Amino acid sequence: MQVHIEAPESGSTVLARAGAVHADYMYMYPPRQTYRPLALSPAELEAKLRASFGRSDVLNLYVHVPFCRQICSFCNLYTTTGEGTDHREYTTAVLEEASRYTRFTEPKTVATLYFGGGTPSLLAPELLGAMTERLLADFSAPGTPAPSEIALEVDPATVDQARLRDLRQAGINRVNLGYQSLVPEEVTRIGRREGARRTQALEIALGTGFDNVCVDLIYGLERQTDDAWRTSVRTVAAMAPQTVCAYPLTTRPLTSYGKRGYTFVPAETLYRRYDIAHELLTAAGYRQETHVRWVRGGGGYVQKVNHWRMQNVLGLGAGARSYLWELDTRNGYSLRSRGDALHSYLRAAGTDTLPITDGYLMTDEERRRKAVVLNLLHLDRSWFTSLFGTDPVEAFPVEFACLADAGICEIGPSEIRLTAHGTRIRDLAVQMFISPEVRDRLGKFSYSE
Repeated sequence: MQVHIEAPESGSTVLARAGAVHADYMYMYPPRQTYRPLALSPAELEAKLRASFGRSDVLNLYVHVPFCRQICSFCNLYTTTGEGTDHREYTTAVLEEASRYTRFTEPKTVATLYFGGGTPSLLAPELLGAMTERLLADFSAPGTPAPSEIALEVDPATVDQARLRDLRQAGINRVNLGYQSLVPEEVTRIGRREGARRTQALEIALGTGFDNVCVDLIYGLERQTDDAWRTSVRTVAAMAPQTVCAYPLTTRPLTSYGKRGYTFVPAETLYRRYDIAHELLTAAGYRQETHVRWVRGGGGYVQKVNHWRMQNVLGLGAGARSYLWELDTRNGYSLRSRGDALHSYLRAAGTDTLPITDGYLMTDEERRRKAVVLNLLHLDRSWFTSLFGTDPVEAFPVEFACLADAGICEIGPSEIRLTAHGTRIRDLAVQMFISPEVRDRLGKFSYSE
């Protein structure tokens, strides 16, 4: 259930609601539900792109690979079974799109390259290696270091020892194993294949030489019990990957869950599962990095950190989103007609235009709010001031006073930090910083797309 606070409330009111209300994980601001067609001429779009890229010598690259063997019951991301689609044709289209963007930017230090989806591990390692080599050649300045993170999202059922070895040789140094659950019955219920034997992939990945192995889990799955959730977390913690992400379920219409009526998870259930994960992972030696991520030696998620620190992330591929200083953009999206965005993207590959369908034009006000929303866990006051010329407490005095009064954050001379309680309800606390414009767009959004 997505919750939007209509106006800044008193700290005591937020605290009173915190145990009964759970907000969806907000990993971007503004949320994608605010995206609309951009009223920009080609020249105006080019100016926005040049201004964004010109702000920094650093660039992060994201490649969306929408193909999946099946659509999971909970999935509201842009994916398609893509039957009959030529992966080589898609790779070519992505590289053609990338070449168009090189007209608007000088070569940079490419900090990260992330292949997400969908299931990018369906692509042959040689295709991923070729894309990596070409993208770095197109965007990297001479003499700059290789990206510290070249990451790939992996469905564990799509890899074996040989494929993981080939992925490592293709340049991938971080794999994100999207288990979601390590309880076979739960895996089957979300529509995944081969649930019982996929657990071997984590052990193999840990022995293949990746710098960072991450496991994704979801709590709040249909018919999931507390004991089953403990089993998943304990199993992962015992194997000690460098990064563990535990995400609360987001329910949406048009997913298989939505179609069969599974549209709500009680807030107390989600908070209890968060507590279970935090207790088990910290007891196993993990350090909490965010409210959804726990790490040990070498762990983390560099592209997400860079995005949240307001660096440019250029998204390529069907359904990809770019998070740039001047604007967010998106290359299509549909759950109702999943193939349409892919086909439109491929058609655009043969033209000289960018495949952008919609997005959001950022303003100074929205950038300030974005910086707070994404960094509220640990907000560096001098960093914020260097970006915007004002202290965050001066920019949002009422909101921070409410949160501090409720014991949700602590305001120090150099940093604003969420308390343990504030971290637990982080996605509820950040609702206070949503702008009227964004709130209005969210209220008008229809999930008929």
